[in-house]
Amino acid sequence: MKAYELLYINRNTLRIMSEMSLDASDIKYLEMYKDYTRLTAEGHKKAYIMQYLANEYSISERTIYRVIDRLSVDVSIQ
Repeated sequence: MKAYELLYINRNTLRIMSEMSLDASDIKYLEMYKDYTRLTAEGHKKAYIMQYLANEYSISERTIYRVIDRLSVDVSIQ
């Protein structure tokens, strides 16, 4: 498969991602976001969650805040 074919097949999804400023490299943060939502649902305080995730995934708390903001945006698929 050529890069063109992959892009063409996924053009609608990629168009929406582009419009929403989503980056395909954010896929590496999906497990972290899943942990964030679980910990939030369990009632943990945000400061604890950020510190836990920073230690667990070896990234800064500021990066976690940015990723959580990006992945929490509602997406309208039309």
